[in-house]
Amino acid sequence: MFKSVSRAVKKLTEEAPLGNDQMIIKVKRLDSRFNRRGNQVIVDSGTVPTIEVDSYDPNGAYVLVHCKYFNQLGFLHRQTLDIKSLMVKKVLKEIIGDSYPGVSFNTTNIVLEYPLRCLWHYRDEIREVAKDDKKSEKGRHLKLLLDFLDVEFAKLDADYRNYMEQGLTSFDIMWTLFKPGELVYTSFDGHARVFETKGYKEQQISCNVFGVIEGNYVDYNGDEFGYASKYVLNPEFDGTRKITDLDAFPLCYHPREKEVKLDLISRGRKFESLAGIHCMDYSGPTISGAGHWGSKLYVNGRVMVDVKTHVHYHPEKQVTVTSFQNDKLKELAANTQTRYTTPGYHNGVYYEQVESQGANNVSMNVTLPADGTGQDLKFKKQRGPKNKILETLTNDQLLLCSSLIYGFALNEKQWVQLFVDNLQPVKWNIQSFDQLVLPLTQKTLVKALVESHQNSNTNFDDFIAGKGKGLICCLHGSPGCGKTMTAESVAEFTKSPLYTISAGDLGADPAEMEKALSKILRLCTIWNAVLLLDEADVFLEERSLHDLGRNALVSIFLRMLEYYSGILFLTTNRVKTFDEAFQSRIHVALRYRDLDKSAREQVWRNFIQKIEDAGNTVAIKESDYDFLGSVPLNGRQIKNAARTALSLAENMGEKMNLSTIKSVLGIVEAFERDFQEMKHVKVIEA
Repeated sequence: MFKSVSRAVKKLTEEAPLGNDQMIIKVKRLDSRFNRRGNQVIVDSGTVPTIEVDSYDPNGAYVLVHCKYFNQLGFLHRQTLDIKSLMVKKVLKEIIGDSYPGVSFNTTNIVLEYPLRCLWHYRDEIREVAKDDKKSEKGRHLKLLLDFLDVEFAKLDADYRNYMEQGLTSFDIMWTLFKPGELVYTSFDGHARVFETKGYKEQQISCNVFGVIEGNYVDYNGDEFGYASKYVLNPEFDGTRKITDLDAFPLCYHPREKEVKLDLISRGRKFESLAGIHCMDYSGPTISGAGHWGSKLYVNGRVMVDVKTHVHYHPEKQVTVTSFQNDKLKELAANTQTRYTTPGYHNGVYYEQVESQGANNVSMNVTLPADGTGQDLKFKKQRGPKNKILETLTNDQLLLCSSLIYGFALNEKQWVQLFVDNLQPVKWNIQSFDQLVLPLTQKTLVKALVESHQNSNTNFDDFIAGKGKGLICCLHGSPGCGKTMTAESVAEFTKSPLYTISAGDLGADPAEMEKALSKILRLCTIWNAVLLLDEADVFLEERSLHDLGRNALVSIFLRMLEYYSGILFLTTNRVKTFDEAFQSRIHVALRYRDLDKSAREQVWRNFIQKIEDAGNTVAIKESDYDFLGSVPLNGRQIKNAARTALSLAENMGEKMNLSTIKSVLGIVEAFERDFQEMKHVKVIEA
């Protein structure tokens, strides 16, 4: 093999006749060395440097110039390839252009640094052009380049073929897998991802070396979809490794390539549909910190997917995307013959206004098809922020969609990154309000007020704009009599998210409390959420002359309620201590009395039915409810007892029955006796 390479080198350096463009079709080989005076000079390869200046004429008419650079100790440390042929430059510009990172073929002078990875990746494309034009001057120039590359890449090609036949790679040649445009497969927390390669480099991070792959994927920034950048690391390794064992590898090597593509395109459609605001069910891990390396938080419950609002509160975390359309639209603006004076639909195509630099460098606004082609478009039913129509993504773009999207976990009250795979449509329990154990008159009143507030088209308002448009409901009574469940049921039958807070979520400092409450009220307005302020006593108690701090909290709370336009439920156990100013701000106040025997029976029926609906078998007879209703428990205690009895029955391997419930009730009654005794002891000690 080495003899054949030597013969090829000799052939490349032989003198060749001048072409029509007066270029010498050969490779000029040069050395850059230090002479005896310590000056760096460029001389013909193999020539001993003299004390004079460079012996090489940079204006020489060679197709290619190969130069080796030696340091003062005589060791080779750098090589370059200077492409002189205008025809070769033109071909490389058309094939590669600026698509390869760190290299541009759109410049006048093209000097490539070794190891010439860009030419290795595009050698087949160059060969195709040369094959169609063998006998012309351009064809001979390209053949010279290809012959030169075959010699330079002889060992690399041999290793590449040897490894690829076995599906292997080494770290040294791993870069050959990641040509710009190559689709790369990786996985994050068990969720598949595909991105399009932009570039590859080896980089030392801390004490370790990695193969760093930069790629494009599709993300959403709250306003539009576009390409965003992503970096994936393959750690350095010794010897060889299966390509599919790499942390990131070309999708074409995946044993289930077709299935993976179909799955990711399907997930991409789901990701695309999440533009705007959506209440969803979620179960699984989330990422609560910045980037992909934040802390994990497990979420099981309702979430609000709302990238736009997340960007408003956390602008530093906004994803930077490159629009799919900008360049295409501006290019079409300079050439299109059909222009309309206004944006909108024309002949079945939606046209949007863009700014274009027209003839004679005159800036103009023109309307163009929203996809930059003039072809009929299919648009999403889902509109983005400010009613903006978002163009449907192509399958190629859907394949690259992110596996994560920002959302707000309602129970945890945190902005997190949600895995798209774990998001599911909400199954609203619209029957929950009917199951609420309340007097019929109270249920009818609450339902009527809520529906009227949601469906109201009236412009009736306070004398001050934006004031007094909300619906404030105060629910007061003993613990466990249905106050919280009322708010939860209202959210279910109105198909609205429920945002629950307590005094502890707002803090005791007036300034911090105002800031926190303002943010919560704004979120509930944006999401059309039902707001529940549970145990709101600290904000509702009558103000005094001595506690100025709490007076400030009450005053702030009163003022902010005036301008809230949504539905707010306040629950309290101590209505007697209400500040008088709240009476005029509350639209409806409902008193919840302790459950009587009939109500307790119904609560038991509701929870046991819920257990059966979940797929559990229950052995409760109709006559058992008479006994269950006679036990003096509140609604929350009944729920806890039913849940505990189910767990006990499952542990014992039997159906939940009256006996298991009685076992739990015995423990509840014992705790209640102990609790009352301790209260009595404290009173005596006091």
